[in-house]
Amino acid sequence: MTTTEIDQDLIKVVIADDEPLIRMDLKELLEEASTYKVVAEAKDGNEAVAAINDHEPDIVFMDIRMPNKDGIEAAKEVQEKIKRRVPIIMLTAYSQPELYEEASKAGVFAYLTKPLRKPDLAPAIEIAIARAMEMTELKGELDKLTGKLETRKIVEKAKGLLMKKFDIDEPTAYRRIQKAAMDQRSNLRAISEAILKNIG
Repeated sequence: MTTTEIDQDLIKVVIADDEPLIRMDLKELLEEASTYKVVAEAKDGNEAVAAINDHEPDIVFMDIRMPNKDGIEAAKEVQEKIKRRVPIIMLTAYSQPELYEEASKAGVFAYLTKPLRKPDLAPAIEIAIARAMEMTELKGELDKLTGKLETRKIVEKAKGLLMKKFDIDEPTAYRRIQKAAMDQRSNLRAISEAILKNIG
C-alpha cells in the first residue's frame, strides 16, 4: 500500500487556533491515533475559512477566540458558503452558555474545553460528524420538498393558462400537460414552464 493510499483512508483535519502551542498539542494528539491527518493549520478566522475551502476537511477544530475573525464568525461563513455541512468542533477556554448558543446557531456541532484531553477527542469527533450528516440529510429532504412545491405552483399556473386559452376544464388541461410530457419524454415542470413561456 502506497503512502497516498494510506493518506486517503485518514480523516482530514483542519486546526484553527491563534496559539501555536495548542495547534501543536492537538496535532500530536490526533496523529498519535493514526486515524487523522492534519491537512492545514490556521492562526485566525480568515485563514481558517480559506483552509477549509482549499482542503475540504472531514473535521475542523476551531478556537472560539481568534484575531481578525473569531471562530463563530468563521464557522457561520463556512456553513453558508459550502454546500455540505462541515463538522466543526469549537475549542474554548470559556464556559459561557450564551457563547455555546451563538456557536450552535453558526453551525458548530460539538465543543471541547481547553486544556484538551485525549479521551475527549474521539467522542467529540463522532458527535460532530454524526450531527453534520444529519443536517446534510435534512437539508436534502427540505430542498426536495421545496422543489416539489415549486413544481406544483408552476403546473397549476400552466393548467390555468390552458383552461383560459382553450376554454377547457382542469382535468383536461392537466391531461394535456401529462400527454405532452410523455410524448416529449420530459417532466411536468419542464412542459409547464414551456407552456408559460410560449402561451403566457
